[in-house]
Amino acid sequence: MAQRDFWITNTRDLTALQRKLRRAGDGTLKNNLNRRIRHAATPMHRDLQRKMRTLRVWGPGSRSGGGRRSGRSGPPLRATIAAAIRLSVTTGGGAKLWVDKSRLPADWQTMPKNLDAGSWRHPTFGNKSRGGWVDQYAEANWWWNTIRPHMPRLKRDVERILNDVERRLS
Repeated sequence: MAQRDFWITNTRDLTALQRKLRRAGDGTLKNNLNRRIRHAATPMHRDLQRKMRTLRVWGPGSRSGGGRRSGRSGPPLRATIAAAIRLSVTTGGGAKLWVDKSRLPADWQTMPKNLDAGSWRHPTFGNKSRGGWVDQYAEANWWWNTIRPHMPRLKRDVERILNDVERRLS
């Protein structure tokens, strides 16, 4: 399963609630809603970043997959991708977890998807003994496997938040 953006929403309820908030003209209540949704999603965001920093990546000749520096210069792969995982709260009262590709080097744009898929090929730059290309591997489906345990808590939190805001509007 390829890595995709993850949205936290309940479209019908959020749309109706946003209409009520607009009619009420209460910016404080809307800001409170967005702040609480961000707070509910923050543990998942931190967990995704932590998982990326500790993700096991291995290839030919690697025994541990434990983050040895390669011969290439530049930023570390896992730390760079972890820093690019973002949490955005939308004006519609939802949240989005995503990898901001603009925070990645140009040649790493597809790396988050490749890491989640579990394997990728890349040139070895000077190591012609392997034909110039090498396979590398990572724990497959790390994105969804990290998100899945958070879902029941997140669903309860968002429902409670929506009910609280609805009650204040009534």
